[in-house]
Amino acid sequence: MAHTIFILGTDPQQCKELREILQERVSDDIVTAHTENNLSNIKESDTVIITSEEKNPGILLLYRRLLHKLEEQVHRAELLSDLIRLFSSSVQMDELLDRVVSKSTDVLGDTAFIVLSGDEGQIRLESTFSKDPGRLVKMLISLVNLRSQGVGGDLLSELFTRRQPLVISNLQQANIPAELRSFVDKHSLASLLAVPIQTKDIVLGAFVSLGAETRIFNDDDVATASALADFTAIALENAGLFAELQRTAITDPLTGAYNTRFFHEVLGRETARAERYTTPLSLLMIDIDSFKVVNDTFGHVVGNKVLSQIAILLKQAVRNTDFVFRCGGDEFGVALPGTNLEGAMRVAEKILHKVESADILTSLGYTAAPVTVSIGLSEYHRGSHFETLVAEADQALYASKRSSKNCARAFQSLNHSA
Repeated sequence: MAHTIFILGTDPQQCKELREILQERVSDDIVTAHTENNLSNIKESDTVIITSEEKNPGILLLYRRLLHKLEEQVHRAELLSDLIRLFSSSVQMDELLDRVVSKSTDVLGDTAFIVLSGDEGQIRLESTFSKDPGRLVKMLISLVNLRSQGVGGDLLSELFTRRQPLVISNLQQANIPAELRSFVDKHSLASLLAVPIQTKDIVLGAFVSLGAETRIFNDDDVATASALADFTAIALENAGLFAELQRTAITDPLTGAYNTRFFHEVLGRETARAERYTTPLSLLMIDIDSFKVVNDTFGHVVGNKVLSQIAILLKQAVRNTDFVFRCGGDEFGVALPGTNLEGAMRVAEKILHKVESADILTSLGYTAAPVTVSIGLSEYHRGSHFETLVAEADQALYASKRSSKNCARAFQSLNHSA
């Protein structure tokens, strides 16, 4: 591992003599520093030699500046270490982003934002923090009052396109849009640092740090901000993968409807809610008529296409608050929270018409009679179990299948007729 020896002193001759002595004995790089200009790249593994100029105030000043730089490096290392531990924990994404912006103000500007890119190029403010809460409130009020994409929207769009860090060391003298100029002057901003939050393929958003008064961002700040953005991108990407895994765990891969496992989970939850709030809950159990004939005649590939089309039609026939499940084979379930048996029958009739009129096999290029379904309905009774709801809907479904098919029967009407 390469090391550097820094010789710190204001007497050039003394530093030169010490350098020559060291060069004869070591192979490390040697840097002589008479000013602070050469101090920015010092690492913890490097060696610092301070010459014996005790009475020279210049060396004391350099020494203090060196200590300050080393302290900054320690703070940056601690920040990244804290965030690594945070990203490995189970905190929610909102909390994680809040921690990123708040911790960044210990080593970067006193105000930080995370913005994420949305649909159609929209940019939304996701998290923000400032060491001066009152000033932050005023800044946010300014953003809201502008009623635009936000201050610096053009700069961020360019950042997303170029995918490179953006540093404006002196906002007061920079050539920036008039809208941003007004914002900078109003809130006494000195400098801006923005880095893209990106994966290999796309830009997810940006991390933005704002410095007030005399704060000027340097290369170390850019490296720190880039590390924060990289960690945030990993966290966002992992969150997306986790959400996809969650979706996959409850979804039937063929039809995109919810699966049997989620069927029981939802019914358990919805029956408990109906019991607690005395609200109606109905269930439809749906079976494709003569589906074995479809498979035997046209093959399982076509049969799978029919199943997928049925799932699409069911989703189109119900509300966003309803649930469509594939319960196995050619059987589907539809849970209708807040719907009584009368309302459920209207939904069932809508499904019957929608499926028959879709003429699925003809739309797939085959000459055949329209595919139809049979439906059984039941409504939740207070004090009963969700399995009772399913059993009653199944009984009604069997009655539909035994009659003319392509029809809907309700469990209540069966009891009534009995």
